[in-house]
Amino acid sequence: MSSDLTLELDGAGIAYQLIPHRRTRTAREEAAELGLSGDEVAKTVVLATDSGSVRTVLPATERLDLHKARELLDSGKSTRLATETELAGAYPMFELGAVPPFGGPHGERVIVDRWLAERESIVLEGGAHVWSIRLRMKDLLTLTAARTGDICHD
Repeated sequence: MSSDLTLELDGAGIAYQLIPHRRTRTAREEAAELGLSGDEVAKTVVLATDSGSVRTVLPATERLDLHKARELLDSGKSTRLATETELAGAYPMFELGAVPPFGGPHGERVIVDRWLAERESIVLEGGAHVWSIRLRMKDLLTLTAARTGDICHD
């Protein structure tokens, strides 16, 4: 668990629950390990754009629709999934594949799937594959100044 995350949450006065668990590789595995449905757990998918990284947040059970994300961002085909090399360079404080929607570099844009944004609370990767964080969705939206939209594959 990155202390960077807890410091940011504490500094913003946001209540959260840290949840330790066995190592998982995917958000779906994380949900199963925690005994939660896949729509209670979110994953963060990082996009590379001409104007910097964008973190998208969607349910563990869903796939990102890159076309919808490009439309929402009003960006062209240059918007793509960030590579593992780019992720490792931009987020050295987090394990590869465990980037949360906050912490690390500041000023990055965040997009939360509209359906997910309606949830009361959500569980997210905590920067490592053995930690999760539960927090209220409205706190996540405020903390990240996230935009919401339809970004999941139909």
